[in-house]
Amino acid sequence: MRLSKDKKGVEITLQTVIIAVLVLIVLVVLLYILFKGIGGFGEGATGCVDRGGECVSDAESCRQSGGSVYSMGSCPQGMKCCMYPKNLFQDDQNEYQ
Repeated sequence: MRLSKDKKGVEITLQTVIIAVLVLIVLVVLLYILFKGIGGFGEGATGCVDRGGECVSDAESCRQSGGSVYSMGSCPQGMKCCMYPKNLFQDDQNEYQ
């Protein structure tokens, strides 16, 4: 049995590996940029005060005064977001009408 050295086959395999590594590097960089950019959007879009609510420690008093309690992002630990119906759909906050 005689082994032949096929340089063309080795070149194709090496090129495939190099291209795959470059594609992975580009993909990692794009994902980093994408998720770093979305971070600021997520905080503003889900923030309690930004949405017209207030952070409260007593959820029951919020409910008794006609509000709804949510677990939104920007309230300190142990506090909940209290939102009142009048603040949920204000015309001045909705730019897309």
